[in-house]
Amino acid sequence: MRKIRLAELIGKLFPGIQGALPVIPDNGSMPDQAGLINAIISANPFPATAYNVYAGTGAVTLTQQQTMSAEVNALAITGITAGAAITLPTAASMLTTMTPFQGVVGASTTLRVINSTTFTATMTTNTGWTINGQAGIVTQSFRDFFVTCTGTGASAAFILQDIGGGALAAE
Repeated sequence: MRKIRLAELIGKLFPGIQGALPVIPDNGSMPDQAGLINAIISANPFPATAYNVYAGTGAVTLTQQQTMSAEVNALAITGITAGAAITLPTAASMLTTMTPFQGVVGASTTLRVINSTTFTATMTTNTGWTINGQAGIVTQSFRDFFVTCTGTGASAAFILQDIGGGALAAE
């Protein structure tokens, strides 16, 4: 019981630490090579969370940091006017600003776009992007997406997959 309480306390003090500590088996006085490689491979290259705000009134082209900089990303849209599009960055520019461990095929994060304006926000594609599902975020609501890298190098590509949304809660 004490171990559980201690683990909860440590989790509250250090919320950015994701998952369990890696288990690296010893082979005598040295770490087992296969165990060490598996621990390194299973490490998540993304920080835990990122929160960004776009307060401009016009159309915007997002950056990689606003789109896919953490395991869970939130982008608050607070000032757009009617007809303002939210354009994704080009797939090539995404890859140039990601670390080599992040910019790999299959790398995936979650993006929540929060629209607290009185106008509908619409996500639009850029070179190398595919949007699957709903791309509009109506007023006073949010929409969640998976952002997944599907190609690198000359074939840089990403998918923005709609996974649902909802209304903002009144406080």
